[in-house]
Amino acid sequence: MIRFAQNSKDKKLLVSSSDLVSAARKVIRYRSHLLPPTVVSEIEMHTASLKSVVAAKNFSELGERSGALRSILGKYGGNIFPVKFLSENTEVLFVAIFLAVAIRTFFVQSFQIPTNSMYPTYYGMTHRILDGDNSKKSIWRWIFDKITYGANEINILAQNSGEVSIPLIRVDGENGYSVPYTLVRNKIGSLANREYVILIADKPYKILTPADFALDKVLLERFCPNSSSWKDFISKNHQNLTAGRNIGFTKTGNFIRSGRSLLHFEILPGDMLFVDKMTYNFRAPKVGECIIFRTDDVQDLAKAPKFFIKRLVGKPGDTLAIREGKLFANGKLLSATETIKKLNSKAGGYKNGYVAAKLLAEGMEFHVRDGNYFVLGDNSKESYDSRFWGTVPQKSVKGRPLIVFYPFNSRFGIHE
Repeated sequence: MIRFAQNSKDKKLLVSSSDLVSAARKVIRYRSHLLPPTVVSEIEMHTASLKSVVAAKNFSELGERSGALRSILGKYGGNIFPVKFLSENTEVLFVAIFLAVAIRTFFVQSFQIPTNSMYPTYYGMTHRILDGDNSKKSIWRWIFDKITYGANEINILAQNSGEVSIPLIRVDGENGYSVPYTLVRNKIGSLANREYVILIADKPYKILTPADFALDKVLLERFCPNSSSWKDFISKNHQNLTAGRNIGFTKTGNFIRSGRSLLHFEILPGDMLFVDKMTYNFRAPKVGECIIFRTDDVQDLAKAPKFFIKRLVGKPGDTLAIREGKLFANGKLLSATETIKKLNSKAGGYKNGYVAAKLLAEGMEFHVRDGNYFVLGDNSKESYDSRFWGTVPQKSVKGRPLIVFYPFNSRFGIHE
C-alpha cells in the first residue's frame, strides 16, 4: 500500500532522498573511472530505484530504498559522499570568487576618494575638531560613528605645560606656508602615514595621520581659528620666521596644561564609490563627466596613487584657457554640466571657480593632442591636475563614478 506525505517529517525525508539522488549522480560522474563496473552498475540501479519512488512520493518504500543507496555511497563515495562542508562548498566558493573577479574586472569596482581635489562634488578625507577633554564618547556612540561614518578618533594628551608652537616651511601659493611632515612606510614598504611634530614649550609631540591626509587645516582650526591660512596668521600676529631659513616655528598663543588634551579630532574617510567600468567600452567619455584613470602612463605621476578621479574638460582637438576664474574651450565659456556652470559662476560650494596656473596660467592656452584628455579637479584651488602634469592618455581611462556607497551619510547616492 502506497503511503503519501502526511507531516513535515515525511516532507524532509522526501527532500533528503532527492539530495541523495543528486549525490549519487556526482559519484557516478566523478568517480566511475575509479570504481569496479559492478559497483557503478549497483549505484546506478539503486539511484534509479530511489528516483522512481521519489517521483511517485511513495513514502512506504522511501526509507528502505534511500537507506540502500546511502549504504553503498558510504562505501564508495570518497570525498563526494558523505558530504563534508569543504567538498560541498568548494565549488560554490570557486564560482563566487570567479564572479567577484569578473565583476571587478569588467563591470564594477570600488574606489575611495583619497583627497579633496574634487570637493564638494566628491569628498576626500575630512576632519572634525572635538571639544578637547569634554568630548569623550560612550562606547555605543564610538561604535556607531565607526560603522556609519568610518570615523578615526585621534586624541593627543599633553605631558607638560606650555605654549603650543607649530613648525612651518615656505611654499608657493597664497597660503605661503605649510606644516612639514615625514612619510612613514609600513613593514611591506608602502606609504602608511604622515608624521607631524608640534611643540609644547620645547617638548615635541608626534601626530600620525593617513598618508593622504594633510594636518594643516586641523592645526589652523584648532589653534588659529580666526585665520584663513598660516600666512594670514603670521601677518595678523606680526610674526616672522627665522630669516634665511626654510623652516621655523610660529607660536600660537595657546597655552596647554599637563594632562589636558593637546589635539582631539576625528578623521572621516573619503567617499567610497562604485565605478562603472562598462560604459566606456561602448562610447567615449563626454566633456563634463568625471572619470577614473590610471596614473601609470602620466610621466609626472609616477609616485602618485594608481588611480585618480578628475573631471574631463578637454577632448582631443580642444583649445582650453582660464580667464578671470572661468574655463573656456575653443574660445567659448564651457557649460557642459551644471557643476562646470557653478564653477564658472563661483556659485554654491564652488566659490573659488577655476584657478589659472602652470599650463593654464592667465593669458595662456593649451591644445589637447590626439589620444589624450585634459582633466581638472572641481576644487581647483587645491587640485593637482592637468594644469600641472599634462594630459591623460585615453587608454588610461578605466571608468566613471556610479554611486557613493559609503559612508552612510548625506553623501550616499548618485552625484554628477
